Amino acid sequence: MFQFRNLSIAAIMFFAPLAAQASTVAIIDSGVDITHPDLTGKVWVNPGETVNKKDDDGNGYADDINGWNFFANSNVIIDLKYTSLFSSDIDKFFEIQDKYLIGTATAEDIAWIKAKAADKNFVSSINKYGTFVHGTHVAGIAAQGNDGAKVLTIRLVPVENPLLSLKKDLIEANRENRAMSNFKKGLIKLGLNALAGAQGKAFGMVGTYANSGAADIANASLGMGVNQAKILVTPLIKLAGGSETDTDLVSELAVYFVTQTVNSQKAIATNAPQTLFVFAAGNDGTNNDLFPTSPANANLENTMSVGASIDYSAIATFSNYGKAVDVLAPGVGIVSSVPGNRHMALSGTSQAAPFVAGIAAGLKDSNNALTPNEMKKIIIGTVDVKAELNDKVLSSGIVNRERALHAAELAKTMTIADAIAAARTEVADHAVTRSFMNVDQIKPTPLALPIVTGL
Repeated sequence: MFQFRNLSIAAIMFFAPLAAQASTVAIIDSGVDITHPDLTGKVWVNPGETVNKKDDDGNGYADDINGWNFFANSNVIIDLKYTSLFSSDIDKFFEIQDKYLIGTATAEDIAWIKAKAADKNFVSSINKYGTFVHGTHVAGIAAQGNDGAKVLTIRLVPVENPLLSLKKDLIEANRENRAMSNFKKGLIKLGLNALAGAQGKAFGMVGTYANSGAADIANASLGMGVNQAKILVTPLIKLAGGSETDTDLVSELAVYFVTQTVNSQKAIATNAPQTLFVFAAGNDGTNNDLFPTSPANANLENTMSVGASIDYSAIATFSNYGKAVDVLAPGVGIVSSVPGNRHMALSGTSQAAPFVAGIAAGLKDSNNALTPNEMKKIIIGTVDVKAELNDKVLSSGIVNRERALHAAELAKTMTIADAIAAARTEVADHAVTRSFMNVDQIKPTPLALPIVTGL
C-alpha cells in the first residue's frame, strides 16, 4: 500500500536543452499520457517488441511497446476516460492550495475551499482526478529540459479507492482472528509481514522490468507513511479483540509495518542495480528518521529520498524531513503536463522527486559513464547548502541543477569528489526568490480536507 506524494489535500494548508544521449527514465506511477505534446517526442519504445499479442523480446510481457500496467497486467498504460473529470473547480482548488502554502490565500479563498471539502461529489472527483493525472504530471517534470530523455511508463497505481480496497483485503485475510478474546499482537504482525512481503514481490517485479528496459533513472512518487499504515492497522487490532483507542499499540504496529515494507520493497532497487531510483519522501511533515516512509527509507547506493522546498528558499511545511531524506527540491506550485493537453500547478514531494530525477537524466546524458551511485553523490554534493536545513535533510540543502551538470562534465577528466569541489566554486547558488527563510514563518493552519491517495 502506498500513497502518492503529491501534496495530500489534507495538508492544504528550466533549463537549457541538452545534446542528449536519450537516457531512459522510468515513471512508476498511475500511467502517463504519452500523447501529451510535452511528451510525444520523449516516449520510450521497446526495440524488441511489436504489436502482435506475443512476447517478442521474452521479458514476460506481450506487446509492452511503451511500458507495462502492473496493476491490470496489460499494456494499457493509462485510462484516458478519467480526463472527463476535469473541472474549473478542480483547477481553482489546486491554485488556492498553492497560495495557501506560501501564505497568500485570502479568507475568501479559505472559505471556498472548505465549502468544496464538504461536497462529497467534488471530493470523489478530485481524488480520482488527482490520482489519474499524477503520472503524467510527474513525467512532464522529469522530462523537462531533457530533450533526449525517453519516458518508460510503469503503471502500478489504480485510479479508484486503492486504500479502501487494500483495507478490505487485510480484514478478510485476518478474519480468523475475530474469535480471539485477547489481542494477540504476534498474529497481527504475521499478517502485516505477509502483506509487506507481497509489496516486496510486486516492487521486485517492477525493478526487474525497469532493468529489462535499461532504465537509467526511475521515479516513484508514491509510498506509505506511518499515518497511512495506521488506517490499515487499526481495523485489524479491533478485529483481533484489541482496542482501536490504544494509540501506542496502533503506532507501534504501524511503524513495524512500514519498516517491514521498506525492507521488502528494497527489491525494486536491488533488481535493477544500474538504475538510480528517486523516491518522494512523503507529505506528513514528519521525521523519516523516527517515522519511516516506504519506499523512501530504502537507503541503498542506488536510491534517493527527496523532500520538497518552496522554490530555493525554505523547506515546504508539508514535507517529510530527517537524515533519511537526501535533498530538497522545488515542490510547491510546479506547473507540468496533465492529460487532455492541459497543464496544471501541483504541490508535493511527488513534484520534488521528478525534479531530481530530471537532474539525474541530465547527468547521464552529459556523462554516460556515471554510475547510479556517482549520480547520487553529485546531486547531493552540489546542493545549495543552507544552515537552517542542517537538521532537516542529509545534504543540508536544495538541489542545484546547473552545478550538478557542471560537475558531471568535470567528472569526465577528474574524480567525482574533485569535480564536485570544483563545481561548487564555479557555479553560484540560486537566488532566493521568497522573503522568508524559515519554515516556521509560513506554517499555515491545517484544514480538514480529504486525501488524494493511490496504490
